Amino acid sequence: MTTPAAASTASKRRIVDAVFRLVARGGVGEASLRKVAEESGINIGSVRHYFGSHEGLMVAAAEEVGARMARRLHDALPKTAGHLDVAGRRELIEAVCRAVLPAPEGDLAEAIVLIELITAARLRPEFRPLAVRMGTDLRAVLRETLEAAHVPDPGVEAERLTALVGGLTFELVYPHGSNDGELMAEVLRRHIAGLIPE
Repeated sequence: MTTPAAASTASKRRIVDAVFRLVARGGVGEASLRKVAEESGINIGSVRHYFGSHEGLMVAAAEEVGARMARRLHDALPKTAGHLDVAGRRELIEAVCRAVLPAPEGDLAEAIVLIELITAARLRPEFRPLAVRMGTDLRAVLRETLEAAHVPDPGVEAERLTALVGGLTFELVYPHGSNDGELMAEVLRRHIAGLIPE
């Protein structure tokens, strides 16, 4: 028997999945309460009850992007701390970067939602705190990783790596970019090799 809490969780998941599909198809403006209700098959009163507003839907979508990245990061990070050689330090940074980058062969909806929210924040002040928080969180993860890999000047290098990860994400999502996964991986590896020379 399904409990009310489980039913609520399942409904919220359907709603957030609907937001992802709508934003991927038509941008942030496409995910109105009415359209999300239609896409998810859940009545608009319930959508409003769970998320309150369009902004609430976008916050939930961004939090889901963050949760997915956090799960991948958890899987990517070594389970035991210890001394890492040059190869191990490089692998650590690459694993973290791959966890926050979309997979070229996979579903790009997550990356599209992320970029659409950041883009919307330029003109819509209600999304700016969310965009700033996402950027701050990414920089913190990358800086901690660079510190763990003993990269000199981790603050500056975290900014450079943030720019690279952001650029690669943009290239995968937008039509003018490259969707060559092997080339993207090589670009990332070469940058990391420059951070940790032999």
